[in-house]
Amino acid sequence: MQQINNKVVLITGGTKGIGLGIAEALVKEGARVAITGRNKQTADEAAKYLNDLGTGKALGLVADVRQYGDQQRAVETVLNTWGKLDVLVANAGLGYFESIESLTIDQWNETIDTNLTGVFFSIKASLDALKKSQGYIITMASLAGTNFFPRASAYNASKFGLVGFTQAVMLDVRQYGVKVTT
Repeated sequence: MQQINNKVVLITGGTKGIGLGIAEALVKEGARVAITGRNKQTADEAAKYLNDLGTGKALGLVADVRQYGDQQRAVETVLNTWGKLDVLVANAGLGYFESIESLTIDQWNETIDTNLTGVFFSIKASLDALKKSQGYIITMASLAGTNFFPRASAYNASKFGLVGFTQAVMLDVRQYGVKVTT
């Protein structure tokens, strides 16, 4: 992106870790950033922290990437607040690092639902707005999306899937001027 000042960015999983770090850098450059998390208090605290940093603005939203309706509401709130969406950073993720013998079915499902299906929901909910702005989709696959390692079968599966999904989405939306990367 040429300039981030006054761009509107939605970051899933933006209340801590990598997502919060991305939000911090963008707010310091003058972006308007909506961050999502599953906990209202955490979202509000992270947004307050970001709003105290610099020239940009931050908005904390409660949204679970595993719920399509939550993603739709987050995008609607961004559009109602700032009138557009320029960038989606599909960052929310988790990992259980267990051997296949120890990995539970619930852990498998939560990993796939968060790291892969959650990105699908986030992109699907954001797509019309991003087509209008000819914006950007950034997914966070990690090295686990191309390099497998022990005790990470669910995590590797979700991230390998995410790499393929992101590449296919790039082909689907490039005709609209939407840029996609992982």
